[in-house]
Amino acid sequence: MAKKVNFLFVCPDVGKVFESSAFSILENRGVVIDEGGNKTLDAKVTLDESCPFCGRKHVYRASELLCPYTGSMTGK
Repeated sequence: MAKKVNFLFVCPDVGKVFESSAFSILENRGVVIDEGGNKTLDAKVTLDESCPFCGRKHVYRASELLCPYTGSMTGK
């Protein structure tokens, strides 16, 4: 069985970070390369469960997600 991956999310209402494996990838247009040669995923990620802080189901651009290794935005 495949292991679930946890992503780091920030609640846009309260600004707190949480981890979840309950998400789906939407509008996946693949990897794009900018003028500087930086690669980013052009997709949206939606929560499949409610946010633990505000109870809403947020939708994020992939570039808005936090890197689990650095804690910084993945698109930066």
